[in-house]
Amino acid sequence: MKRIVPLIITMVFGWLTLITYFWPPVAPARYVLVELAVIVAAFAAILGAFNVINVHGTRIFRQRPGWFYSFFLLASLGIVLVIGAWEGFRAMVLGQDAARQGVSGGGMVWVYQYVLIPVQASLSALLPFLLAFAAYRTLRMRSAAGALGGTIFLITAIVVLLGQVPLFNLTVLRDVREWIMRVPAMDGMRGILLGVGLGIMATALRVLIGVDRPSSD
Repeated sequence: MKRIVPLIITMVFGWLTLITYFWPPVAPARYVLVELAVIVAAFAAILGAFNVINVHGTRIFRQRPGWFYSFFLLASLGIVLVIGAWEGFRAMVLGQDAARQGVSGGGMVWVYQYVLIPVQASLSALLPFLLAFAAYRTLRMRSAAGALGGTIFLITAIVVLLGQVPLFNLTVLRDVREWIMRVPAMDGMRGILLGVGLGIMATALRVLIGVDRPSSD
């Protein structure tokens, strides 16, 4: 019953939300359901944070491999929470919107601009090396189709990277890069998004009709 009841609740609310899009008299109920979903998501985020603390705290306590990274993760989590709580408390004392200032105050903006953005830029800078390594591994494939695909991938990656670097300020490379990003890359992205959308629809329908039933064990 502990597994069947959540499935029934999910099916009922899922069908109610779907019906509100096709039956105008019950359309206002959709806003109530969305607000309930936001509340559930907020509690799920809190539970997720406690789960992260539990998992990485256990790794630190038992000195498992990678515990040092877990320590930095929990330390960063604690620092950001303290900064957000302080910004919210200060806004509340000054009579401002505590919730808004807690997530967009001066301290949180500083963390975003000088910590999060540089980390994201560093990860993005590793992308060319990852592409080069992936192309090298693809070229080592023994099949002709794999070698051909790897060659096309490597040439495309080189053209796109050179067309973006200011050092090689060539009109031809820029035009080719723009064409690659606008036509083949966009087509592939749209195909991936269509596949993701169809997968979401299929999963939602399986939940709504109860096909994904919990096992009996």
